[in-house]
Amino acid sequence: MQRLYVDEFHPKSELVTAQHPFELPPFPVVDMHAHFGPLLLGDDYERKFDTRRSCELLRELGIEKILCLELVWDEGYDRLCRKLDQSDGMILPVGSVDVSRAMERDFEQTACRQLRDLKSKGGVAVKLWKNMTLMGEQYFGRNLRLDDPRYEPIFSYAGELGLPIVIHVADPPCFFRPTDPENEHYACLSKHPEWSFFRPGIPSFDEHMEMQESVVGSHPETTFVVAHVGSYAENLGRVGEWLDKFPNMYIDTAARVDQLGRQPYTAKAFFERHQDRVLFGTDYEGHFDEARTRSFYHTHFRFFQTLDEYFEHPFPDFLGQWRVCGLGLCETVLRKLYRDNARRVFGL
Repeated sequence: MQRLYVDEFHPKSELVTAQHPFELPPFPVVDMHAHFGPLLLGDDYERKFDTRRSCELLRELGIEKILCLELVWDEGYDRLCRKLDQSDGMILPVGSVDVSRAMERDFEQTACRQLRDLKSKGGVAVKLWKNMTLMGEQYFGRNLRLDDPRYEPIFSYAGELGLPIVIHVADPPCFFRPTDPENEHYACLSKHPEWSFFRPGIPSFDEHMEMQESVVGSHPETTFVVAHVGSYAENLGRVGEWLDKFPNMYIDTAARVDQLGRQPYTAKAFFERHQDRVLFGTDYEGHFDEARTRSFYHTHFRFFQTLDEYFEHPFPDFLGQWRVCGLGLCETVLRKLYRDNARRVFGL
């Protein structure tokens, strides 16, 4: 009998069930979590997609607006805006703050200036990323806590400016645990060992959740959209407790259909209960070709709109090694998820 490595195992299901592979949304959609710039596409991102053609395809698939979340500021933000100008306002650039300067004496002034700059140029939000707590060794030789006083001006001043913060705090819990046979993301982490945060000097996943709660709770005047189902799609009960506790907290669905789709009863009840606080996001990358883009969005719409069972989720190549079941959300919930909540939060 042939022996396989775990990442070589791709069984073909023999289930025969209802199929809706080309489901489209019933009304225009706002995708509030995508990347058309250097964060995922690299510094030569301008050459990797045609802005006009990308927008034509996305409109055909039902996308009305799409937020491009990038770690850019000053000239880097201007450069991104120039690339996206041909979208005619469909792709909205979202910039950031240079947190690598957090240890400098004048960081508060720098951060506030960069936030004002984003706001003055029509920015609808500010993007913050996991580098704030997980990559500090590259900047200062050690990692800072998310609730470190050095970062506080970002959270406070964004609130004063009315700029919502879209923040990616932590990766899945398994990325903070040993890559051993009990790790359900073993195949993913074996292929990408650089994604593992199980090493000295890095706060644990639980510590990240404590820091996230501390920051959101101590800045009630600032709107936070905590990406990837509030950092904890594996524990919707706890995410729901945060949403009940913090009226300034929202979440998006980006890159977590794999987790939501293996708990469809719990996830459907969660979406219904918190229907005013969840925003549709995908983690779409602007360089996807036409076939992959169509499949990517069709799978998302199929997941939220149908009760199809046991089908492949949008990131089978590096997230959960399992299949998902659809939620079959009603039109009222879909309308808020797909469009209304994002329009309200970002003032679109």
